[in-house]
Amino acid sequence: MDRLRAALSSKALRWLAAVAGVYACFFAGYVLTRRWASLTLDTGKSSYGRDEFVDIRLRTRDPQLRALWQRTPPRVRVARGGRPVPTIGGLLEPALEWDGNRGWVGRWPCPWKAEPGQYSLELASELPPRKAEALRAGSFILSSRRPRALPPRFAAVNWESSKPLASLKVLAPDGTVKDWRGLLDWVEYVGADAFWMLGGQTPGLVHGETWVTHNLPLIPEVARECRRRKLKFGVWAMCYLTMSAKDRVPGYEYALEIEEGRPKPTRALSLRDARRPHDVAVLLKRFAAIPEVDFIGLDYIRNPLGGYELVDDFMAEMPGVVKPPDWDRLTRAERMARFAQRKIARTDADFIDAWQWWRAHRAGRVIRQIREEVGGSKPLWAFVLTWEKGWQHGQDPVMFSDAGADALALMMYEADRVQFAQIMKDWRGYVRQGDAQLVAGNIVDWPLHQRSPKGPAEFGRRLDWAARAITPDGPAAGLFIHDLERALNGRLGPYTTRDWMDEARRVVRRFKALPS
Repeated sequence: MDRLRAALSSKALRWLAAVAGVYACFFAGYVLTRRWASLTLDTGKSSYGRDEFVDIRLRTRDPQLRALWQRTPPRVRVARGGRPVPTIGGLLEPALEWDGNRGWVGRWPCPWKAEPGQYSLELASELPPRKAEALRAGSFILSSRRPRALPPRFAAVNWESSKPLASLKVLAPDGTVKDWRGLLDWVEYVGADAFWMLGGQTPGLVHGETWVTHNLPLIPEVARECRRRKLKFGVWAMCYLTMSAKDRVPGYEYALEIEEGRPKPTRALSLRDARRPHDVAVLLKRFAAIPEVDFIGLDYIRNPLGGYELVDDFMAEMPGVVKPPDWDRLTRAERMARFAQRKIARTDADFIDAWQWWRAHRAGRVIRQIREEVGGSKPLWAFVLTWEKGWQHGQDPVMFSDAGADALALMMYEADRVQFAQIMKDWRGYVRQGDAQLVAGNIVDWPLHQRSPKGPAEFGRRLDWAARAITPDGPAAGLFIHDLERALNGRLGPYTTRDWMDEARRVVRRFKALPS
């Protein structure tokens, strides 16, 4: 009897195992079939800054869909709250391209000052019957980086000169001649919180040298003297403009201009150069390692001259830009010349929009690299030009803030009264206090104030207006006076250094008296 029971039990177990095997095979086949026929639309990352391309991927093993999309590439949309979001250059449906194992891939440039939050992906191409149920469309986040806060009602005076500090003679506010410490006397005189100085300029004084080096050994001493006087101290580097058209640093790629239909090298470095961001980061990391250095900064973080060597990169990377029919048959020089004609004509608003965004994206990528290599121990500021909110120069405050800049020093000069009013209107209509940390600045220079009969008062009027009202919801985070070299030795007109700095002092006092 026991043997019979054991035999029956063994037989039942074998039967159950066989049934389970059949179900397992069926389930595995079902899963594999679903996976084979599945359609996945997603992004390379879950979160993006607004200076970045969103990388879109569409993947399937369905042979019918593959054949269909090999003939007509699929299109996608990005939506928010159920509504499609148009982006740079009026682009609504970026086309995707086949990329082997990665499937169909494409880029979506984040719109100017896009709202942070969640965005969804939609397939714009029509699917064959019964294929829509296989689609799994994902989403992503556009994030807004929070910058490190400046001191309340922050004011800085800068010094944009590579003159040797060791031999400097400065006429101080009390009328005496001092060494470089006289610069700090003026910072204290106007009531500013910080002294910013130029620390990195290319090329060096010796051929092949990347940086002017004679002031580097003294920077720690300047930093300690600022700390002793309870002043904040910052050092910046010029990134892409060099100070010599003849002495070229070996190993760098230089930017190209178009003259008489042909490319011509400039004294600016190209945003394409792979070495430059690292060299800037190494220098700033040296400054950041000084305990008494409070800020590090970037100037000329853009393509300051030329930029036509970027044309092929732009055309390859920027979606929505249509190539002329004969584009691929032209030589590189011919493509640059053709591109220059199209840009200068400014008749294609979408094309100009795309070119401006893409350059700001490239500059933002440089900021990201520098920020990553230097680390986040010290706040980073960047000087930004202000025509068309910076767009005309390939700069954008929101993009730069998301890329890693903690403060944007707005260079609100080289404009007449009417132009200055337009600049103010543009900025007030674009940026709010939470979008970026803005520091409004003006320059000590009489001709750049159109030799106004009001003299320094016109300088003060513009700086005061910008500091109080650059955003519609309150004053700027700070202001800066540009610069002590010009205030001491520049184009002052029939006025003295003291006249200009007295006006700066009045503006600083009014700014600091604003309610919190």
